[in-house]
Amino acid sequence: MKSLEPPPAAISDSNATELLRLWAANGKLDVAINLGAFQAQGHDEAKAWGIVISDFTRHVARALAQRYGRNEEQEMAKIRDSFLQELVGPTSPVTGE
Repeated sequence: MKSLEPPPAAISDSNATELLRLWAANGKLDVAINLGAFQAQGHDEAKAWGIVISDFTRHVARALAQRYGRNEEQEMAKIRDSFLQELVGPTSPVTGE
């Protein structure tokens, strides 16, 4: 199993909360979601996850740009297009809770 270390800010912040784990396992995506973390803080859960997904997209686009010398905005556009296409026509079913 190949797992990532938590980022330094998560280690140093006693109030840090893990929100999500994604694993590629057995040829599919396995997900553990800390659902309710935002609701417990008085936020609309769906809207908060939309912000998380948006922020995550920016982080991935920036990482791609830095690692592979690509244009960050173009990478973000590719991620967005792929995301929207997958919402309309999923390449695999979602199972589980």
